[in-house]
Amino acid sequence: MPIAAAYIRVSTEDQTEYSPAAQLEEILAFARKNGFSVPDEFVFADEGISGRSAEKRPAFQRMIRQARKKSNQIEAILVHKFDRFARSRQDAVLYKSLLKKDGVRVISVKEPVPQDDKFAVIYESMLEAMAEYYSLNLAEEVKKSMTRKAALGEYQARAPFGYRNLGKSLAIVPEQAEIVSYIFQQYAAGKSIFRICQSLNEMGCLTNRRNPFDTRAVSYLLHNPVYKGYARWTPSGAAGRDFDSPESIVSRGGWEPVVSAALWDAAAERLRKHTVPPHSRVEDAGRHWLSGMVKCSACGRSLVFSAAGKAHFTLQCGSYAHGNCTVSHSLSSRALLPAIFSALDKAAGTPCRCTLRKPPENDGESALLEQAIAKTQARLEKAKEAFLDGIDTLEEYKKNKTALLETLQALEQKKGTPPPPEASLSSLSLCAMLQMDSFSPAEKRAAFCSAVEKVVFHKAERRISLILSAE
Repeated sequence: MPIAAAYIRVSTEDQTEYSPAAQLEEILAFARKNGFSVPDEFVFADEGISGRSAEKRPAFQRMIRQARKKSNQIEAILVHKFDRFARSRQDAVLYKSLLKKDGVRVISVKEPVPQDDKFAVIYESMLEAMAEYYSLNLAEEVKKSMTRKAALGEYQARAPFGYRNLGKSLAIVPEQAEIVSYIFQQYAAGKSIFRICQSLNEMGCLTNRRNPFDTRAVSYLLHNPVYKGYARWTPSGAAGRDFDSPESIVSRGGWEPVVSAALWDAAAERLRKHTVPPHSRVEDAGRHWLSGMVKCSACGRSLVFSAAGKAHFTLQCGSYAHGNCTVSHSLSSRALLPAIFSALDKAAGTPCRCTLRKPPENDGESALLEQAIAKTQARLEKAKEAFLDGIDTLEEYKKNKTALLETLQALEQKKGTPPPPEASLSSLSLCAMLQMDSFSPAEKRAAFCSAVEKVVFHKAERRISLILSAE
């Protein structure tokens, strides 16, 4: 008896009509009538998830991986209707093609497809197009409905800190409302967001998610008009932290405000005066070989770049900068780098030595070869991802990997640097290499990370600890 898998999907808008139990009952009845066996382990269900994106359906992805295994026994995937499988034509075509390649059919128990293969292609395409149209139309209608509700001042999201949901409105949570009122009063009186965070955390206040307050959370709270009794909703859903987006709809709601309009406006006016325009990252951030490697001894978070010049930079605990950590770990590279070099010299063992080579002089041909090598390496990574995602079988992955490695080896040989570095490179002290200008920050970082797991800065003792990587 051929084995089939059952796939069930229920999104919130069609929960009643297509319940999981109803779908499974009809699928099993179809299987019995048509001679399929559906083992319990081959019943896959995504509940409360839209069919518009296959990548966001975990059970669907598990089913595809199972069906594409070399040892797989599945010959068909049974669904209640084709729109349960996918409501995007692109997803439907992609995954049906992958399954067909492995001899697995997708069968709808409520939409029998004609036996004529030529007409079946047209028929299935029509059903897929109708499913996508329904999905797009439904999204448009839902958006229109939400826009109308927003204009009427109805609250359509999870209640923010200080409130709880109450039907289409909100109800105050007294103990949280006191914290909200405190934040607005302190900020309007001139206290910085950073200091407010520190005060809240010293008092043991926690957010709805039971986390300490940080500057981002307090800033978002101060920008939210819900606390003066207004609802804000953005139809595109893409406003992010653009609190003054022209797309946003702001309407008077029917709930009790936590703060007065005068207090909210006073805080808003101060926010406008102190808003710093978006700026690019510090030039050294993310490119220095030490980025993310130095840790705070108080909270364990990374020290981030707080200032940088041409020759030197300053680090500070990222958690402290957001008001969570209570101990400042500001540290200048003038003190940090000599301390690291000294620690490496003291370690002076094999973990602190690496095999390196000086890059060859760059010319037109070598630059092209470098690009070709980088592209080949990227293709290797994509081939690996395709295998891990269940798109390619192990045999396909092995075949692709072998061909790409041969190409990579040929490029490396043409470049004059064979892949195994140990055969032609000389040993160099890691400490010396980190101070040489002939190596790029990326090369220095790779070498440093191969020997050192992290650097811990102990503020009280003004010292660092070098944690070496395990061999």
